[in-house]
Amino acid sequence: MNWKDTSVLCFGEALFDLFPDGARPGGAPLNVAIHLQNLNVPSGVISRVGSDDAGKELIRFLNNRGVNTDLIQTDPDRDTGTVRVNIDKNNEPLYTIVEKAAWDFIDDSFLKSNINPKYIVHGSLICRSAESSLSLQKLLKNTNAKVVFDLNLRSPYYGKPTIDALMKTANIVKMNREEFKILKGWFHIKNSEKCGDMEALKALYPNLEIIIATKGEDGAVAWKEGKRQSVTAVKVDIVDTVGSGDAFLAAFIAGIDEGMPPKEALHFASAAGSFVAAKAGANPEYEKKDILNRMNE
Repeated sequence: MNWKDTSVLCFGEALFDLFPDGARPGGAPLNVAIHLQNLNVPSGVISRVGSDDAGKELIRFLNNRGVNTDLIQTDPDRDTGTVRVNIDKNNEPLYTIVEKAAWDFIDDSFLKSNINPKYIVHGSLICRSAESSLSLQKLLKNTNAKVVFDLNLRSPYYGKPTIDALMKTANIVKMNREEFKILKGWFHIKNSEKCGDMEALKALYPNLEIIIATKGEDGAVAWKEGKRQSVTAVKVDIVDTVGSGDAFLAAFIAGIDEGMPPKEALHFASAAGSFVAAKAGANPEYEKKDILNRMNE
């Protein structure tokens, strides 16, 4: 697949998650791209890996899953990123992210490719380094794509000024319940008789078209054009939640791109997130029909 055929480009970290039982490809942008590809949405990744065996394995893995890798850079001096993952007693992941990995040094050479996707997906973690952050800023200034911002806050790699700047360029934002609480505290967002919290967030950031908040076992909410839609969680026996939020976001993008109404896209996304939470690791193999079947269970 040529990068010009990609509908969605995911910018950011490409790495290996190091679980107690072994290493698996990961990084939120990489995960989103793989889940989009599972749902028949052509996707690609802009990132940077080392010239080491791990970097070569990541490229090979993505190619095997149909994700375009033409815009992934190779760093001769830095290692492919790794994240140590431990699962707590509530099946929630705890992350230790190695610093100064190859993905911290994405340069702006991709701009020479005249990329023109329908959507660009990114998170906040990529902004922990000056070079990758600047490259993301240049990408966002040189695109007509819809910008999808997944907060994906990872302590200590975020702060109010960075998140504020990223919110200003976003058209679609997705966050979990805890992340929304942080935003509301920073920006003094409160519900009132005339204005809900999502409407207040929209007032702060006029570029926002869709606001999504996931609430774990309590489902998810999406706001669009003044209307709030919600869905209940799809019940599942959780193995681990690594990558489930990325599957949710990919499915929501796929649904909206297909023309689904927000509530249907939200239900589709919730089914995808639950499907992945019932599997080990961030990137189990599945097809769109598997998610549609989960919706109807």
